[in-house]
Amino acid sequence: MRRYYLLLLSIVTAMLTPVQQAEAQTLNPASLMQEGSSGSFNPHRNDTTNKNKEVPKGIYVWTVDRRFGDIIKAEVDTMPHLYPQSTLPMGHHMEYNTIGNNYAARQNRIFIDRKEKQQFAFTDVYSQIFRQPDEWHFTNTLSPITNLAYDNCGDKLNGEDHIDAKFAVNANKQLGIGMDLNYAYGRGYYQNQSTSHFGASFYISYMGDRYQMHALYSTHHEKTTENGGITNDDYITHSERFSESYSSNEIPTILQYHWNRNDNDRFFLTHRYNVGFYRKVKMTDEEIEAKKFAMASAEQNKKDSLNAENQNQPTETAALKDSLATDSTAMFMKDEYVPVTSFIHTAELGSYERRYLAYQTPDNFFANTYYNKYDGDYGGDSIRDDTKYFGLRNTVAVALLEGFNKYVPAGLKVFASHEMRRFQLPVVGADSTAWLEGEGFSEHSISIGGQLQKTMGRTLHYNLLAEAWIAGEDAGQMKLEGSTDLNFAFMGDTVRLAAKAYMHRLNPTFYERKFHSKHLWWDNDLDKEMRTRIEGDFVYEKTKTRLRVAIEEIQNYTYYGMNYQRVGEKNTMLTAAVRQHSSNLNVMTAQLDQKLKLGPLHWDNIVTYQLSSDNDVLPLPSLNVFSNLYFQFMVAGVLRVELGAAATWFTNYKAPDFCPTLNQYAVQENPDARMEIGNFPFVDAYANLHLKHARFFLLMQNALADNFKSQYFLVPHYPMNASVLHMGISWNFFN
Repeated sequence: MRRYYLLLLSIVTAMLTPVQQAEAQTLNPASLMQEGSSGSFNPHRNDTTNKNKEVPKGIYVWTVDRRFGDIIKAEVDTMPHLYPQSTLPMGHHMEYNTIGNNYAARQNRIFIDRKEKQQFAFTDVYSQIFRQPDEWHFTNTLSPITNLAYDNCGDKLNGEDHIDAKFAVNANKQLGIGMDLNYAYGRGYYQNQSTSHFGASFYISYMGDRYQMHALYSTHHEKTTENGGITNDDYITHSERFSESYSSNEIPTILQYHWNRNDNDRFFLTHRYNVGFYRKVKMTDEEIEAKKFAMASAEQNKKDSLNAENQNQPTETAALKDSLATDSTAMFMKDEYVPVTSFIHTAELGSYERRYLAYQTPDNFFANTYYNKYDGDYGGDSIRDDTKYFGLRNTVAVALLEGFNKYVPAGLKVFASHEMRRFQLPVVGADSTAWLEGEGFSEHSISIGGQLQKTMGRTLHYNLLAEAWIAGEDAGQMKLEGSTDLNFAFMGDTVRLAAKAYMHRLNPTFYERKFHSKHLWWDNDLDKEMRTRIEGDFVYEKTKTRLRVAIEEIQNYTYYGMNYQRVGEKNTMLTAAVRQHSSNLNVMTAQLDQKLKLGPLHWDNIVTYQLSSDNDVLPLPSLNVFSNLYFQFMVAGVLRVELGAAATWFTNYKAPDFCPTLNQYAVQENPDARMEIGNFPFVDAYANLHLKHARFFLLMQNALADNFKSQYFLVPHYPMNASVLHMGISWNFFN
């Protein structure tokens, strides 16, 4: 404990020393196209002696639409609020169920926030460290930026360590490049629970007037040790029943020497060519300031070259003074390129491999065995299940941009996509005992569609999308989506009313239709899943209020189910399979997000009510509450401090169990051993600080666990860590 406080004290002491660099700023794209730095104009900021050289600081970040590559503005991840929670598997608002160890498999308890299934389902559960292309931040910077982040807890026996290094730089005004190296390792506070994830990503963007491009390459290696949960929940819930006390790493677990391993490489490219025209427009305030700075710097350099002895004296020519006296001259006008039509191509390529390994499996643990690989070390109770997936999707589109076609007042896109998928699964030899290297399965699909979109203006926006699959494996699949928002003034502030709706008719993913392994095997003929959702969103900024209401109807809901028998402290005869609920399934959700403030005291709350028409098929907690109570204040005008506690609580429900053999969450189907979780307050007490370019924290996770050992489970038979102290730091460097 003492080493954390000494480390934190040394960090604060070092950063409280005078720093000449200004705070990093979030800039608009236009401001990044000018030389120099944003901020108040000062003609003496340039120093050719480099003794007091100021590095310009500024960054603009955005994400791109996965289908068309449209730019979507994002927030710079430099603010400290909820930074401690972002390092934990429960998520920013503690909304995820997880099997305990950090960086392990997790699932969102809030149904409307669950993401659409990917073809390679085995990586979906690692959303804490695995990001899709449309979640990636591209960057444009005024100077090279490096971010180093580190967080950890525990010690060499049971602790967790996470290090992340990001780098971003611009070669010129249009070309930006960057990378992200991420390593997360959790030893685990329970037996056979370690996790190890390594990811490396490299990206490049080019934002020219006519040609624009975004490319991303990522490679990941994920390895988790699977313990199947503890053998007896009483070790946690009723520890008084045992004559001896057990620490968490002494509690026996169901499995040992079982692993899930995933390796994948992904490449994403979206680029477009714009046809349009140039027009003269006035510079923004930031651009004017940047140009004034550049002009003053040039004038100062000219004076310095003539008279080195007087290089620090202010100089301004008559021309410079005249140019600074007005903002309306041609000097502060610029050429702006206005695209009218865009030709778009997007390609997404992925190569994935998943391997389930086991060297010791308990007797009668699985109900079925479909093959025995008798050679090498994989005979008897050993398992080696391999599957591979290769996918390539190409989309071409033509876009008529908004505001430049009298026949189409909104933006219009038409597009066509082709997807090729190839899978490899184990097959059984002729003698039904040998495991062969694998059988390939190929699928193709073709779709066409269009989008109508209005983004200009402040009052009304809308987005309509339609896509239909006309050939291939997914023929008959369909997506209809629509969203709109209306913004208007009310009592001195803006009210935002938004609505979203969709109707999806989707073919179940390949692994839902077909899966081969040593102990689980199916070749399903499944109907298409039909989903219809209507969602309303009310936002009033003045009172920091947001209300979401959603109703969804699902036909042929497709999910995983798992069943086993409990004999003493052993699980036996385990089976798991894909289920399809043919009747209609209805889900209603109402969520209130309310932020309150009284001086330095802040109280943020998110209350979610969910109602599932069939909790045996789709179990959900009826009520989920997230609450964050904290003091926020400044020290010496430079150190921002948040002291408080974040908590979550939800009602009892029969939450999905975790099936290591599938690396998926599955509904509990064993009627005699179904476990309820919930009705326990998970509380994280924290000190969260932000100084100059650094943010750092101390957090006590699950602070009430030692006092209320009744139900600190988020997944059946997988207890969360008891009270654990975490610390972390994230530091930005401008070169």
